Amino acid sequence: VLGGFSMGGGMAMHLAYRFHQDLAGVFALSSFLNKDSAVYQALKRNESVLPELFQCHGTADELVLYSWGEETNQMLKSLGVSTSLHTFPNLNHELSRTEIEKLKTWIVKKLPVEAAKTN
Repeated sequence: VLGGFSMGGGMAMHLAYRFHQDLAGVFALSSFLNKDSAVYQALKRNESVLPELFQCHGTADELVLYSWGEETNQMLKSLGVSTSLHTFPNLNHELSRTEIEKLKTWIVKKLPVEAAKTN
């Protein structure tokens, strides 16, 4: 699993969908891809199974607009990525406890059974 917050989430999407499609999943928190992203170009040529995307974004984010994250999610979905977008009303460019708890639950589901038992 690979992911990050803000620019880190954008970098994670680039790495996963362009170079490491064998990952179990990708998470992007308060992140986006540009409209003409190289990720979209790579996915148009892709024929393999893609890692699932777990995405979270606050509606009050003034640094990385919610609409940018939403557009990224819709574009990736249209290119064959299984996506989920979790919206957090009134959350700015920051993390919330609920967001982290949802992310933890998602990551634990992605882990192999042996790893999940030890956590």
